[in-house]
Amino acid sequence: MTGRWTRRAALLAAPGLALAARGARAQEATFPVRPVRIIVPFAAGGPTDVIVRIIAEQLGDRWKQPVVVENRGGGGTIVGTNALAQAAPDGYTIGVATNSFVINPAVRQRLPYDTVRGFTAVGMLVTSPFVLVASPGFAPRNLAELVAHAKEARSPLAYASPGPGTGGQMAGELLQQKAGIQMEHVPYNGSAPALTDVLGDRVPLMFDLWSSVRPHVEAGRLKLMAVAGDAKLPDSPATPTIAETYPGFSVTAFQAMVAPAGAPEAALRRISADLREIVASPRFGAQVRPLGVEPAPSTIAELDAFLKGELAKWRDVARAASISLD
Repeated sequence: MTGRWTRRAALLAAPGLALAARGARAQEATFPVRPVRIIVPFAAGGPTDVIVRIIAEQLGDRWKQPVVVENRGGGGTIVGTNALAQAAPDGYTIGVATNSFVINPAVRQRLPYDTVRGFTAVGMLVTSPFVLVASPGFAPRNLAELVAHAKEARSPLAYASPGPGTGGQMAGELLQQKAGIQMEHVPYNGSAPALTDVLGDRVPLMFDLWSSVRPHVEAGRLKLMAVAGDAKLPDSPATPTIAETYPGFSVTAFQAMVAPAGAPEAALRRISADLREIVASPRFGAQVRPLGVEPAPSTIAELDAFLKGELAKWRDVARAASISLD
């Protein structure tokens, strides 16, 4: 009797489910019907802003609707991210997530939003490799010699970063934990002054974007010690990755799109699919590669898994190093 009633209920429900599915497909096909806003948690004019404006223009062409870029810089991306968290979850406001999006929850306990529950993944835009470089006067020539030198040194090995809680600092902390060495973090107010002191032999080491340090490496003003990301550098394939020696080491700069939690699935699918096609196109690649980044198209599920992995990794690193910026 139970089986008969179950089958009858399924038959009665089937038309409703089919109608709901058709409605979702129709909503996906017609989205958007009004302007869409993209919140960038940085000031206008920087690399992230430039890339997002390229995306916005091409999405607008596809959707026949304005796609407006809104710059909300400040607080190490917290101001812009909080504005996104407070936006209506209707699919008409999306925002940019970078490394700060996954590092801030690890080093700050009093964020005005919940990074885990407050957002949903949309799609990856670009990635850019971090590398470990050394000043010209630093004696070790590679990662193995660096680690041996650090273990024999009487004091911690200093490394520069753009500031507390940045990818540069966290990469140094991760190397300490993976290699079992002691390093001293020397924070600066931005990447440029940090790099200046490494070039001047005042601080021996720094993790930075390959695009930023490449001219100095090629000119012999810096030594390229290792690649911090998972993959070799196409223009320096002989340089080893840190992960070859210390499995699980991975530090890559990224830019992705996220939306407030609760946004309609149909809208998210449409945005993600169109975003993926744009990012995978030769046109987009030609536009952004001169900025030192690589297109990285992804599905919603792929970005979601990546963000969860990064959140867990930096939480563990910060906890082990007792890093707190509150």
